[in-house]
Amino acid sequence: MSRWKAVAIHFSISLVAFALVLAVILVAWYPGILFSVDGGWTGLRIVAGVDLVLGPLLTLVVFKTGKPGLKFDLSCIAIAQSVCMAIGIWIVYNERPVALVLAYDTFYSLATQEFDDFGKDVAVLDSFPGRAPKLLFTELPANDVSADIQNVRSQFFGDPLYIQTDKYRVIPQDGSDLKLVFRREQSVRTSVSEEFLAALPANCILSKFISAVTSGYVCYDQAAGRLSEYFANEYAGEEGEPI
Repeated sequence: MSRWKAVAIHFSISLVAFALVLAVILVAWYPGILFSVDGGWTGLRIVAGVDLVLGPLLTLVVFKTGKPGLKFDLSCIAIAQSVCMAIGIWIVYNERPVALVLAYDTFYSLATQEFDDFGKDVAVLDSFPGRAPKLLFTELPANDVSADIQNVRSQFFGDPLYIQTDKYRVIPQDGSDLKLVFRREQSVRTSVSEEFLAALPANCILSKFISAVTSGYVCYDQAAGRLSEYFANEYAGEEGEPI
């Protein structure tokens, strides 16, 4: 077997493994818009670099037909590649969003680390239906003034609304209840340009969006019950910072 044929075989096997990992990431860990806006691709580059580049490259370097100890060398490469790939997958898994929480006027994408940082038990999410990431909102008083006061207090006392797990609720599908949940949408719309608003889908319920890696705006699609579009701050004429 030639060196290049060995590399081609190694690359083909690696490509199949990478495709399986990619499918899991896209479908289960970073569904919908989250892959591109919440760090999915950033983490995947680690896996791709190890699986599709490093492994085949090492095979190219060490492979020589009839070389003594060749099987041992290839076994070491396979083990090293598997370990590095497993580490990359573990990193992507740990940083995946487990909850998308609407707090006041902003959706926050939260990984397990955010819950740990505030001393919250991420297991609270198990009480809500569906698979991760759970789509939730922080319940505030029906009175707008009281809701505004709670929002301000949470910022001053270091207890952000998005991590107040005792107030987590499932986003309702009913139109009247939904208006109360997205009560700040009009305020969000007045903060962006007219050109930006004109380009939004007709069914878009607009909210701000913040994750560990980016910030911008998202559309909530009531019919689908999911976040359907993401827009970076630059397209809305605004500036923001990730959490």
